[in-house]
Amino acid sequence: MNPDIQNLNLKKTKVYIDVFYYKTALSGIKTYIEELVQGLNKYGRKDVEYIFSHDIEKLKNKQFFINSKYRLVRWAFQLRYLIWKQVILPIKLLSNSADVLICPDYVAPIFSPCRKIVVVHDNLFWKYPFNYPVLWRNYFTKLIKLGVSRNCELVTTSIYSKNGLKNIFNNKISYIYQSSERVFYSDEINRSKDYILHIGTFEKRKDLLTLVKAFKLFKDNTKSNLKLVLAGSKNFNGNKQVYREVKRYISKNNLISFVIMPGYINKKQAIYYFNNAFTYVFPSIDEGFGIPLIEAMRARTPVICSDIEIFKEIGYNSVIYFKKQDYYDLYNQLKLICKDKTIVERLVSKGIKRADLFNQKNFIKGFEKLY
Repeated sequence: MNPDIQNLNLKKTKVYIDVFYYKTALSGIKTYIEELVQGLNKYGRKDVEYIFSHDIEKLKNKQFFINSKYRLVRWAFQLRYLIWKQVILPIKLLSNSADVLICPDYVAPIFSPCRKIVVVHDNLFWKYPFNYPVLWRNYFTKLIKLGVSRNCELVTTSIYSKNGLKNIFNNKISYIYQSSERVFYSDEINRSKDYILHIGTFEKRKDLLTLVKAFKLFKDNTKSNLKLVLAGSKNFNGNKQVYREVKRYISKNNLISFVIMPGYINKKQAIYYFNNAFTYVFPSIDEGFGIPLIEAMRARTPVICSDIEIFKEIGYNSVIYFKKQDYYDLYNQLKLICKDKTIVERLVSKGIKRADLFNQKNFIKGFEKLY
């Protein structure tokens, strides 16, 4: 064989993965980056060289920038983030002779010597502008738009999100279902099954008040000893408004001894909470994907969620739905699964099969089809 042809055949495509945002990422994007890195290491093609900007294992215990309540700290990170994206990252791409850049965090550099693939998880910044601080939102959405150039392809997490982004971007948009293998069923955990669970940041679109109101009805009208666990960061971009509203309602209605709010939880704690829950409730008004839905099903925990389009796409017939923002309907669904064990068994069985579709191998193959 001609040596030049042989060398050409051996040349690997270089794909650079920018994981800088992992330093401050919460729940959804954090899990996405972890699954992407782990999946590429496990299932990535041998003829592709994957280069990671940072070792996320070394970043896991560094939480200084994560959802800080101090505005100065949050803006200090944004300055570092801007310098990384627009100055350091392009230099890294040049020095590594990268062919493809993957940014899993909405933002890409304006200048890139190679093809760009940017993950825009949803359209919530544009759909619900009042849920975010005005200055930060304007800055961040402009940063997103500046990085999305002609040689940039967008990836999102679902058909629902893809349809929502079509009116915002003119670029080609693909959807790739993300995976979640961080939570799993464990025989080593002694299951108490004595609480209803929700995991997620205290932000408006999560509609946690509907869940708490349904729980109050449930406590008032049944003899159940179930408690309610609301795990997740209590401030959203420095704003504790939703947390304060939920706390006021709990206090006013004498639910303090029945509602547990442990704050931000790590991976190990998440596995424990999912495995021990009697049911997982997802009352959101809107989501781009809703990874806890998959995580609950993996842990063999039945799921009740609002009847929004994205949950029907991801959960299909493996969950129970209630009418969005209708706490009385949610109360009825809670009563139903408490009374009927066959429904619980059916949800668990269907959930296991459904969750298996959202695996790392499928996730990575979806990306590799793009390049």
